[in-house]
Amino acid sequence: MLEPITSLITDAVHSGVVPGAVVVVGDRDRWDVVAASGVLAYASLAHAPGTQSATPVRPDSRYDLASLTKVVATLPSVLALVSAGEVRLEDRLEHFFSNAGWGQSPSLADVTVAQLLSHTAGLAALSPLYTVTDNRRTGLAYLLQSARPNVGACVYSDVGYMLLGALVERVSGRGLERFARDHVFGPLGMAATDYGPVPPDNVAATEDCGWRGRLLQGEVHDENAFALGGVAGHAGLFGPAEDLARYARAWLRLELPFASPELAASLLVHQGTCSTTGRRSLGWQLHSPDCIGGRAASPASFGHSGFTGTSVWIDPEQGWFTVLLTNRVHPSRRAGAGIHALRRAVHEVVARAFTPSS
Repeated sequence: MLEPITSLITDAVHSGVVPGAVVVVGDRDRWDVVAASGVLAYASLAHAPGTQSATPVRPDSRYDLASLTKVVATLPSVLALVSAGEVRLEDRLEHFFSNAGWGQSPSLADVTVAQLLSHTAGLAALSPLYTVTDNRRTGLAYLLQSARPNVGACVYSDVGYMLLGALVERVSGRGLERFARDHVFGPLGMAATDYGPVPPDNVAATEDCGWRGRLLQGEVHDENAFALGGVAGHAGLFGPAEDLARYARAWLRLELPFASPELAASLLVHQGTCSTTGRRSLGWQLHSPDCIGGRAASPASFGHSGFTGTSVWIDPEQGWFTVLLTNRVHPSRRAGAGIHALRRAVHEVVARAFTPSS
């Protein structure tokens, strides 16, 4: 019943929506790679859709996970610290950084960990950090003076997760990449998931970056993550679909090495509705009529997406999860306009396959 996914991916590759893709679908006990199609990079950047390169996509190809980093590295790292009693969700940022928002009103100092996780801290969606510095310490100082122009609103914010990444490093005394490896990737067997840069072999290319003057392949696409040395709370991870399947299944079963089932379940409660990404919980996007989960997914479903063309969707009521990895920003972020429709179509096929016919 999952056969239509192969056609959806093949059509998306031939029409130029994505250069290639890997799709994994699973339940509480197992998963299968149901599609691995297309190429890791076009043979020519002035391509016509369907142009092939010498390197086809493989089931184990790694992708720049972009904002999946938020829920695959940063969220679980924060939860590991909460579980250890070193952080509380109600803690304010000034508890960790005495100079946060100094002299500002409303001040960043008053923002709580829960508000950062749920995108309700009033922060801007983006920050031009990369235009200011490529020094990690200076970048953190810049972020700690971030304004709060959207107090009282839910605004999906990279800035909040960059601050959460810094918080993990401050509390743990370790780099975010090492902490996530020890508490998330290692325990779940996600051996091929890590922060970049990574060797370009078997890695999907992203943008032909005019700012950096090169095609990005194994180097983080997000400019701010690059400015922070490739390791950040909002972006920077690379990984294959089957590693993401291990992570998604752990959430489906609520068997997480970094949080109790009770703590994990308590996160999946509506915290706010952002204009661009819909209903939000702590970390995750919740189901809504127009979300990437599609119309057939249950109201209990949740997931997340990444700008490069990646996504994970999990449905505990129907008992399934789907990982869809693409590099829709190759060779330009102006490409891949059909990615939202593709995600919804894939998830609707999966949901119907897991829903008994009446």
